Amino acid sequence: MNRVVDVSEHNGNIDWTKVKASGIVGAILRCGYGQDQTGQDDKKWLRNVSECERLGIPYGVYLYSYAKTTGAVQGEINHALRLLKGHSPAWPVYFDSEQPGTQGVAKANAKAFCDAMVEHGYKAGIYASTSWYLTALNLPEWTELICGSTRQRVLFQAFQVMWM
Repeated sequence: MNRVVDVSEHNGNIDWTKVKASGIVGAILRCGYGQDQTGQDDKKWLRNVSECERLGIPYGVYLYSYAKTTGAVQGEINHALRLLKGHSPAWPVYFDSEQPGTQGVAKANAKAFCDAMVEHGYKAGIYASTSWYLTALNLPEWTELICGSTRQRVLFQAFQVMWM
């Protein structure tokens, strides 16, 4: 099985040369969370995306959603699009949905986010636990999924996602 890492500012400064040499085939990078405010950008986003591009490591991107209304997802769409400018991820831009209190709008927000990413020329997908996907989302038209247990998620395309 091919291994992929999920990284964010919580992983600190990653030695991407070592990551590439370890046999990891790609990365899923958090670009940020919530609304389009620079304070909600992932503090390591620019470094992580630059290193993946420099070293030729394929990557996808995710934005963690806090949107509790269908109107609030537009700020999250704008946030992802701002951070994606100048970058061309080989893999999808994922809507990361798992925040308690968002279940009632998660499906509509995921669809709006994914539709917007596709409209802007990106592949799109959903990043969520299996139980969250099955109970709050269940969008069969989006086949780019990352689902699984709390510490290991399995991309339905035979990737094992690992936390660093």
